[in-house]
Amino acid sequence: QSEVYLAHDPHLDREVAIKTLHFAAPGERAANMESLLTEARTVSRLQHPHIVGLYDAGEHEGDPYLVFEYVNGHTLAQILQRDGPIPPNRAIGWAVQILDAIGYAHAAGIVHRDLKPSNVLIDANGVLRVMDFGISSRIDNKQAKCGYLMGTPAYMAPEYISNEDIGPKSDIFSFGMLLYELLTGRQAVRGKD
Repeated sequence: QSEVYLAHDPHLDREVAIKTLHFAAPGERAANMESLLTEARTVSRLQHPHIVGLYDAGEHEGDPYLVFEYVNGHTLAQILQRDGPIPPNRAIGWAVQILDAIGYAHAAGIVHRDLKPSNVLIDANGVLRVMDFGISSRIDNKQAKCGYLMGTPAYMAPEYISNEDIGPKSDIFSFGMLLYELLTGRQAVRGKD
């Protein structure tokens, strides 16, 4: 569905990450594009030291793109694959940073919906950054129905799977699955669907 490129912003002389999205059905392109831009406007307002910033969004040759802050580092998934389980004191330090970012997003009325190790970067200074709010949802109350499932099954909350309920509790469940994986080196749920 998407590809990510490292690019150079010549105007501001900085590296950025450009994520291009490909919509399968041309007839859905306009609706998907509007939905993506609405979400991008919402997520671009999230200014937090533990969230990867979104700089720009647009369309090129019929495909939308998002321009993100480039964070030079590795995902927690890469670190787990390389090192195995994380010592508890380090995992707890990382957990606090992730919860700080997610709590900030929730206070702004945004639910991530796909929190997992591959969506958390750690930079060269050891600072964690939550990324890929691409399927996030804006909620005006504490819980909402989304009408469809999106995300990674191994990290989805049961109420999301069974009732399509989304809210801060869904991200907290995903965070618990992520923390379990950090401490054990393996996913709590191994199914793919």
